[in-house]
Amino acid sequence: MNPGRLSLGTISPMRRVIILMAEKTAWFLLMPVLAGYRVGLLSYQSCGQALALVPGGPGLLLRRAWYQASLESCGEGLVVEFGSVIHKSASRIGNDCYFGEMNRIGLIDVGDNFMSANSVSIMSGRRQHAFDRRDIPMSAQPVTYARVVIGEDVWIGAQATITEDIAAHSIVAAGAVVTAAFEPWMILGGVPAKVLGERP
Repeated sequence: MNPGRLSLGTISPMRRVIILMAEKTAWFLLMPVLAGYRVGLLSYQSCGQALALVPGGPGLLLRRAWYQASLESCGEGLVVEFGSVIHKSASRIGNDCYFGEMNRIGLIDVGDNFMSANSVSIMSGRRQHAFDRRDIPMSAQPVTYARVVIGEDVWIGAQATITEDIAAHSIVAAGAVVTAAFEPWMILGGVPAKVLGERP
């Protein structure tokens, strides 16, 4: 049973009960991790990384419970596949959002009905690491995180890198690198990404 993109309104009553029981069990199993995080014994990043490695349906349920409990806001129906990590607890995620395998997600604000394929990277803005000074290494210069806003009904293809906001109803082609914002309903692709067309 895959508890991923199932809508509880479209399945049999018995299966609905089983899924709800599995979700309650995931919350119970997650309680020691949440307690360790709340008292400062575990970092947010280490919790997310550990849970990212739990395979199958149990992993999907544990990650959903973790992000619903720890993110600034998280809607219903979240699916975070194996190997994917949301690195910033200040992130906000809407309803029915799907993150494919091996995604790396920074500081985000994502609308409803989002989808990403495998190996997508959503950065915390375009200019995280300063490099203005020559007298000290770049690694010692300030780091600034910016929230990337992704509208509702967005699909991001495999191995795309997102450093700028994505408007609602957009499609980002596989391998694209988005460094600028575009209008809604656009199909984006290339390095750097440009408009390839408009959704019909």
